[in-house]
Amino acid sequence: MSRAPDALRIERADAAHVRIAGEIGFANAADAVARTGELFAGNADVTADLSALTRADSATLGVLLLWAATAAVRGIRLRFANAPQGLRALAHLCDAEPLLGLA
Repeated sequence: MSRAPDALRIERADAAHVRIAGEIGFANAADAVARTGELFAGNADVTADLSALTRADSATLGVLLLWAATAAVRGIRLRFANAPQGLRALAHLCDAEPLLGLA
């Protein structure tokens, strides 16, 4: 029996800070992509705290890369903070650390 993913929560502290909580995985990556606009609501530079992510896989990495690319296109600086070790390891394996600002 497969486990249901933890619901993705994008919690805005203020215009420049969001907390990403729950899970971004294969089961809900499309929802995470559809919610991209929530990150950039104020068109200000944003720091996304990833410390409350409960699981990370290649779908997580793909969504974060899409968010980073979207920010770049909009001229917004997106910084990921407090990435869980598993996500850091995956980003390192894929040589994606510089794209996410994790280097």
